[in-house]
Amino acid sequence: MPSENQEGDGFLPPIATAEPAFPAYADPSYVMPNEISVSAQLDDGTKSTFNVTIEKLPQEAVKPYYGGYRHKHTGATYHHSAAQTERVAKVYKDVSNLRNRDTQTYSVITKSTQLVREAGTQMKRKDLHLDESGNVSIEAKPYFSSNQLLELQRQKTLTIQCYWRGYIARKLAWARRDQIYQAHLARIKAKEDVVKENSAKQKREIERRMNPKSVKDFEILFNELETWRQTEHHKIRESNETDANKKLLVADLLAKETKLLQTIDKLKAKALKSGKEKRVSQMIQRMSEPKAWEQSDGIAIEVETPYTTRAKELAQLYTSLKTTLISTDERLDVLLNIKWTVNEFDCALTRDIVELIDREADLLNRGRGESTLSGLRVRLNNLFLQFIETPEFNPEASRFLKVPNGYEVEPLFKTLAAPSNWN
Repeated sequence: MPSENQEGDGFLPPIATAEPAFPAYADPSYVMPNEISVSAQLDDGTKSTFNVTIEKLPQEAVKPYYGGYRHKHTGATYHHSAAQTERVAKVYKDVSNLRNRDTQTYSVITKSTQLVREAGTQMKRKDLHLDESGNVSIEAKPYFSSNQLLELQRQKTLTIQCYWRGYIARKLAWARRDQIYQAHLARIKAKEDVVKENSAKQKREIERRMNPKSVKDFEILFNELETWRQTEHHKIRESNETDANKKLLVADLLAKETKLLQTIDKLKAKALKSGKEKRVSQMIQRMSEPKAWEQSDGIAIEVETPYTTRAKELAQLYTSLKTTLISTDERLDVLLNIKWTVNEFDCALTRDIVELIDREADLLNRGRGESTLSGLRVRLNNLFLQFIETPEFNPEASRFLKVPNGYEVEPLFKTLAAPSNWN
């Protein structure tokens, strides 16, 4: 039952009833007085009334809650029945004779039981006929002594040992056979690897001579050309030809050498062009990469800064500018975006870029062919690359400068809002 008659934050008004809500002996609102009257019968048989003063200790704390339910909204407390029931005392067994002989002695009891299946045994008699057709005669085998058992165990043990030792021997032999086979495969694989390595080396050497890229590749070509020239010149001198024929042979050798030198120069120009494009591509890619910042927990995160975002936008414009297999409208859109980008700054470089963009756009609108615009586009690519490599236009490019930033005394460009006293 609830311990308080509450509703919300206030008390409910008392309900007027004909009879009290609780009996007199269980009224929760009863408060024991400080002084009570006690009637007592004296020895002489008379009755007398005494006033007894009761000393009450004040309640220092709230009555403890030993279980039940409490309403979340009204706060009314409903006690659990176990908290209001008198606890039953636990009954402990008698352990006085726990370790006694009488306690540990089992009492045998005879009981009779009735099985589910009836069965019985009947012996043969003169006045009773029994069916012996299913009877079986059992005879005891010869006696098997302990010595015979030991001998049999010894023989069986020897047999097991023979099989086990044979298994171990076959296992060792197979391991040795497999080792020899694996060594044979390793030798074959080593020979194949040598052949593959020699073939790959030969292909690399041929590729180095057909498409040289590094300085060492061109040194090899020049050295081999010089060796070939000296060998051919020595053959001409040691030959039995006349002086006139020798001069003709030397002239032919010089013409061949000149042609080979021209071929090497073309390969060098091609290698320089491809190497420059590769370096520019790597530089632009590194400019647009996000920064890696290490956190306090040691984990690195990638962060996009305004400089890297600017470098990424310029890299996308440069890639679109170098793309040739696009329509005229797409090319004009690319040129217009680049023009808007460079118009943020006012300098000789940006003015040249804008002039070249206007010139190419005019030629495209006139319907000129792609071949006639190749030189113009190469110059525009070079100028826009120079724009990307300038730290004033692309702050991220300062990390790739060979000369430290601030070497120039005067700025490279003049902003649109520059003071009037600038030249």
